[in-house]
Amino acid sequence: MPYVRYFTPMLLGALLLASWCAPMFGAAGASGKPEKAMKVETPLPKQLNQQGYLSFNLHTSQTWRDGADAESLDQTLVSLPGLADCKLTCGKESVNIIFEWSKGKYDRGFLVNLTHLPGPASYQIIFTWDSNEGRCDGYLNGVPMNLPGTRYAPWKIAGHADQLTLGQGPNRVSDVQVHATYIPPGEIAARVPKALAGKQKALLGYYRPPAAINLRNRRGALLYSDPLSNKTDVAKWILEGPGKISFPGESMKLQTQKAGTFSGPGHFVLWCPRTFPNRFIADWQFKPVSRTGLAIIFFAARGANGDDIFNPSLPPRDGIFSQYTHGSIVSYHFSYFANLPLFQSGRPSSNLRKNNHFYLTGVGPVAVAPGTQGFQKLRIIKDGRHIQLLVNGKVSLDWMDNNPSRFGKAYGSGKIGLRQMAGTVGEYRDFKVWAMK
Repeated sequence: MPYVRYFTPMLLGALLLASWCAPMFGAAGASGKPEKAMKVETPLPKQLNQQGYLSFNLHTSQTWRDGADAESLDQTLVSLPGLADCKLTCGKESVNIIFEWSKGKYDRGFLVNLTHLPGPASYQIIFTWDSNEGRCDGYLNGVPMNLPGTRYAPWKIAGHADQLTLGQGPNRVSDVQVHATYIPPGEIAARVPKALAGKQKALLGYYRPPAAINLRNRRGALLYSDPLSNKTDVAKWILEGPGKISFPGESMKLQTQKAGTFSGPGHFVLWCPRTFPNRFIADWQFKPVSRTGLAIIFFAARGANGDDIFNPSLPPRDGIFSQYTHGSIVSYHFSYFANLPLFQSGRPSSNLRKNNHFYLTGVGPVAVAPGTQGFQKLRIIKDGRHIQLLVNGKVSLDWMDNNPSRFGKAYGSGKIGLRQMAGTVGEYRDFKVWAMK
């Protein structure tokens, strides 16, 4: 069945108007400030519901970035009232491209986290869905916003749209296309302008990271070694939250004691009791047992005033994420296994955040993908300000903490903790930490 391109005369006229007015957007007006995009509303000739395709070009007026000096933004780019909205937001924690259903929010939609979005520049954004087949795909310049092949259980979309609205704000939208048909991945490339195809893919973690930090003659003393194979091995580890620890075979299995979902209670952190120096190499092995979930590792964790995280003067913690990301302790954390059905199913990246402001500081290729079989060898190298995450010997993320005006001062020594979100089941073994010369 041929695809239907929905351009009513009114919509076409609106888009032509936006095209004619293009020089205004992002340029200085009479007041010396950038002009805002115009709000445009137009009816669609056919109602959108279970299947659909939305694409448009986004023209950013400036570079949007997170950090201490981030400029706040919450702009609806395109709205299908009653069905879905696409937004661009910016704050201290991250820059986000959002596609959310009017009823259901991020569930089976998108909440894409970026460290920045360069500008002035142009991007093409595509969202296409077929809820009967469990598909909702997103693309930035033709680059997938989730791992190829990501599927959901079929669902019924609660809502429909018979109108399209272009929102107001500092960033402009043009070349809007709407279809009442799902466009499969194999046909997306033909719909992406050649000038934009594949550009800025590093924003989503698709890039070749640099080589691993050279450890020749730099590996120091073995500071800690734990096979994580029985109760005795973790007798001194500190559990915060309702975690359940068991030992199938010769590995440690972590899961929640609560039957809650990802959005409910039941998250937990298991801390190694040792404090590690500013420069270290940490190795461990991880096997995802559940296909969905979130597994992260905290490191360089200390009290915000420099004291130990177990200082009794600090507020108690019980696994709730905000206590670690915005609370009384500071740390870095890598999310190396992330497949969250609520809003980030099949996330294509590993992320590094800096707490207690939850700054997104770096993204890289996904470390442990959903459905990965067997134990994966993970490594953190913290060489002072230089931080790397490796999986099976390959760098997944590389970042230098050298921008204090944006992300604050670099962190030094501290503790290491393993965190899982409720609903995640994972196994661990062979945890070792060395000093670096």
